[in-house]
Amino acid sequence: MPASTIAIAGLSGSQVDVIDNSLITFNPDEQAAFGWTTATADLGTGGDTALLITNVSSSKHLHIARAFIWVDVHTQILFTTPAFATFTGTAVTGIPLNRAGISIAPATAFADETGNGSDNVFARTSSNELTTGQQGQWIELDGKLTLGYRDSFGIDVVADSAAFYTFVLGYFHDN
Repeated sequence: MPASTIAIAGLSGSQVDVIDNSLITFNPDEQAAFGWTTATADLGTGGDTALLITNVSSSKHLHIARAFIWVDVHTQILFTTPAFATFTGTAVTGIPLNRAGISIAPATAFADETGNGSDNVFARTSSNELTTGQQGQWIELDGKLTLGYRDSFGIDVVADSAAFYTFVLGYFHDN
């Protein structure tokens, strides 16, 4: 469904879209919205962090709006805010969602990240890969998860996984 301009409790002039029966809003004045996505990879024995994003801007906060993960095995999925460390893995580039805004996300991101220890779990769910109707899992944060300078957000897979996909939507806003 294409975005349309409507007024909803203080969101007058915001762009509104419906995705998976969820109302998603983005302020058209916000030019720093990004998406981070991962390619499939083998997470190895004991699982790893499927995707980790760290805000490296000292002048902007990173707000996480929503995250998606699909994993090929039945496992716990942990959503974390690990302490800053030297992170490692496959570099992931944030893709600008507003092509008229800034083109490079002031963040570092890694897929199959192995340098953190699943600290500060704030939500958990599990994959449903034991069923025939396999689906990924969404977590709706509506921008309420705010990352300051050197704060991180991670999606951890507990079990050994041969394949996964993740997608995170977020936006930067001045401190």
